Amino acid sequence: MKNFLKYVGVFSASLILLIIGVEYMLRQVPNALAFKKELIEKHTQDTKNLIIGSSVVNCGINPAYLADSTYNLAISGEWFRFNQILLEKYIQQMPQLKNVFWGICFHSLWSDDNENTDISSIVNHQIYMGISRNHNKLHNIELLSLGSLCMRKWSKYYIQRRPTMRCDSLGVDHSYDSKFKDNNWLEDIPDLVADQHKPMLADTNGDLYHENISRMHQIAQVCKSKGITLYLVMPPVHPTYFQLMNQEQLTLIHNAITEVTNKWGNVHSLEYFGDTRFNDEDFYDGNHLSSDIGAIKFTKILKDDILTDL
Repeated sequence: MKNFLKYVGVFSASLILLIIGVEYMLRQVPNALAFKKELIEKHTQDTKNLIIGSSVVNCGINPAYLADSTYNLAISGEWFRFNQILLEKYIQQMPQLKNVFWGICFHSLWSDDNENTDISSIVNHQIYMGISRNHNKLHNIELLSLGSLCMRKWSKYYIQRRPTMRCDSLGVDHSYDSKFKDNNWLEDIPDLVADQHKPMLADTNGDLYHENISRMHQIAQVCKSKGITLYLVMPPVHPTYFQLMNQEQLTLIHNAITEVTNKWGNVHSLEYFGDTRFNDEDFYDGNHLSSDIGAIKFTKILKDDILTDL
């Protein structure tokens, strides 16, 4: 019996040490969240323009072509809940902040940061950005929370020696460069539009839609209190995507934007969904600009449209 307990103890200790070792190695793997946290904390005192939102601006607005002291803090798969928490976490530390560019896509108003949608985003935000929805202690241990996802990440970096993060020094995510786009991206657009209509269909009572509008008002109010201009930016989508957009969903987006801009004088809407100046080479897929071509083109247009405020 004593030998059995001894073996159990040795096995348990070895397992714990293994978990600790793997967890430590996982924390050393470069990732966009840790990088952007370090980026913004390094530049809190000199940031004048800040980009927040999800992947459509993570790859779609390039600070190098907008204005000096501009940083892209947008994160793929991050929605209004965490956009708000992230901005409120740092805005008090940014004495020179003048403008916030908040990216909004076709399904933003029906999306939320939660475990059912994307558990990896919840865990990674808690570990690498100190942002949590419910302070689940288990989410502090990446290996136990994400299991096989972690091992794929570990293998990609340590075994395959492939990049796990492609952000540049200003925060633009170059994993959306044109050379990485799928060969069938044009054929996939109808399915993409259909998938991004599903969140609206799932929000049967409109509760999440109204919660997200409330978050827009709250961010507008925070910006107003600091004398900051808030731009609600809807980047262009591919013409095929735009043609297939559900019109009711598009109307609800317009209604939400109008409600917020009418109430807050510091908020402006910049919609480019159906902008005809963009063609195939500008896109990574149906609703993302390519970070090396389309984003540069779009940022120059954006700058021209708001030049007096930069």
